Amino acid sequence: MGTRIDPSSIEETLAMAAARLAGKGLLTHGDVLSQRIPEQNKLVAVTINRNQDVPDSVVWQDLSGKPQGLHHRIYAARPDVGAIAGGQMTWTRALARLDVSLPAVFDEQVRHLGVEARRVAFRSGENWPLATLANGANAYCFDDLALCFGMGLERLLLNIEILEKCAESFVLAYSAAGTAKRIPWLIRYIANGRLKKDQKDAATRHLSGERSIMKAGY
Repeated sequence: MGTRIDPSSIEETLAMAAARLAGKGLLTHGDVLSQRIPEQNKLVAVTINRNQDVPDSVVWQDLSGKPQGLHHRIYAARPDVGAIAGGQMTWTRALARLDVSLPAVFDEQVRHLGVEARRVAFRSGENWPLATLANGANAYCFDDLALCFGMGLERLLLNIEILEKCAESFVLAYSAAGTAKRIPWLIRYIANGRLKKDQKDAATRHLSGERSIMKAGY
């Protein structure tokens, strides 16, 4: 810990990432994007504002001590998580209305998001148990909020697009037929195993005060 960092560069990168997600309609007014800064054991967060193309209100928070707020709580519970997007993602939030989890319908989904995007029957501000996140998935849908995680900011930007595309396909199929075909268990096993290996490496790096490394390829 204590490595010298450039706060202005970190803030600018995060704000531009938020603008990119807002520009694609993946995040909207009031949604929050945050990033773990393991070199300083801190998080930095920005909130989407409809009146600004690029958010300029940046919040820094120390990750040591008792968790304060949703994102702090997640980072404390999941050392593999390096970035979080929380908001009203159109298709992922539809899972709450259907009251279902997003099952394993695509191999890329399982490789980067886990075996399911779990439907969680709590509001995000409630004192839900940390075991809620214990399955290691990178996507959850609370009553009032959808969450997407990444081992780093760059991975998160890809993950949120994967999540919304998969959720859209599933919701449309489920609404029309009441079901959707799952991918074979062996593909799930292999893809999820690779994700867990990456997450273990990311957690080790974060706990050592280092950034996770984005892995190339599938």
